[in-house]
Amino acid sequence: MVATLELRNVEKSYTGVRALKNVSLAAHPGRVHALLGENGAGKSTLIKIASGAVQPDAGTILLDGTPIQLTPRAAKAAGIRVLHQERQIALSRTVADNVLLDGPAPNRFGLVTARAAAREAAARLARVGVDLDPYAPAWTLTVAQMQLLELARAVCADARCIIMDEPTASLHRAEIEQLFTVVRQIRDSGIAVIYISHHLDEVMELADDYTVLRDGTKVAEGLVADVTPPVLVGHMFGDEVSLRREDVHDGSTSPGEVAVEFDRVSFGGAVREVSLQARRGEVLAVTGAVGCGSREVALLAAGALTPTSGTVRVHGDRRRGRRAATAAGVAFLPADRKREGLMLDRSIVDNALLAENGLVRAPFYHPGRAARRAERACRHLAVKMADVCGPVRALSGGNQQKVVLARWFEVDSDVLILDEPTAGVDIPSKLEIYRLLRQCAAEGRAVLLFSTEYQEIRCVADRVLVMRDGRIVGELDGEHATEHRIFELELGA
Repeated sequence: MVATLELRNVEKSYTGVRALKNVSLAAHPGRVHALLGENGAGKSTLIKIASGAVQPDAGTILLDGTPIQLTPRAAKAAGIRVLHQERQIALSRTVADNVLLDGPAPNRFGLVTARAAAREAAARLARVGVDLDPYAPAWTLTVAQMQLLELARAVCADARCIIMDEPTASLHRAEIEQLFTVVRQIRDSGIAVIYISHHLDEVMELADDYTVLRDGTKVAEGLVADVTPPVLVGHMFGDEVSLRREDVHDGSTSPGEVAVEFDRVSFGGAVREVSLQARRGEVLAVTGAVGCGSREVALLAAGALTPTSGTVRVHGDRRRGRRAATAAGVAFLPADRKREGLMLDRSIVDNALLAENGLVRAPFYHPGRAARRAERACRHLAVKMADVCGPVRALSGGNQQKVVLARWFEVDSDVLILDEPTAGVDIPSKLEIYRLLRQCAAEGRAVLLFSTEYQEIRCVADRVLVMRDGRIVGELDGEHATEHRIFELELGA
């Protein structure tokens, strides 16, 4: 079978650093090809070459077996579409406007009416099984709905090869299943899919073929059906890397005084009379299926939402508003770090010192001192970077997350609230972040972890609260919080 898109013996270097070394990859019609590798392995460079955004130094790109010179315009004309981690959505426009962005809009005598646009957008969404209100403003959509909207837009623009970069980052389990259903429909229609993910369970469930990159070189390829997750991990990282509780948690815990307390807290219909206590010196995990209310609990704890009834106390005091919570030592890491946690085009310095600059209004700004403070904070968390004054966008996902953590360490936050802290992060970086969370607990901080990853919860949590329909329906000891038991509580079994 001739590949829809093939990259053959591709090489690329940047200022003396070789990003890709003789890499080949073939995406075939009607198949999902997983592209694997740790952060910095060369995946992003390969995507840019495949989409025409970057020209290779050597190698050949073929479309249906015919060599082609790719530019962004040529890639679009060839039906190559990339769904980036950062959503390409016009938030101020409607769903219909966004669906019709890539391709001709229905018109009569050169005029496009809102009704005709909505009707055409609804038809295009229905083609891939996506049910969205075409008149709804795009900013009202969830992250998962935005992902599906982009997929529908790509498919209906005659896409022949869709490249998906970490598509499930920040999605809950039910949303992931919905996305997988649409991806399978796309695959079955004959479109080639290149799927990039750090979640090997997703790869095993969805992908047909795989290619593994390490240090810019292809180290393995083949059929997903012929390998196991441990084998893929070995290819990706050289040595076997695992995420086990004993690798992170030493088994000791010494909970201290209550740091955050919810007393019969409600927020509309999303949170219903939730009571909980998070203590210093422990990691308290909160989990549940999509729509369970855990995200709202995180925002309430961070002061970003105000309860409709009940009381949220931090260190025994009732706090109102995000600034008051920050002043009380509460740090919040949102699930979507790229949209809500980072200023991607600003420097690492600006991002690492954001909380400090917001709380302390200094009369003068000293760039040299700021750089030294940021460098010290980033060094403490082992952030891998070339220059602290460089853009935070250039860092890998794991290092970006550590910059957000460094921000709060600079203001001595003693309550950490983390919503899906390892979304889009590779396995070694996850391990580093888990150890940091355990270190925070050992230092006497209170850590509230909001996560839908069973393995993550099992690795780091001392206690686990399971939510369903806005209520806490069960509490488990972290050591015995098995996937089966959490799932039972989520379903009410």
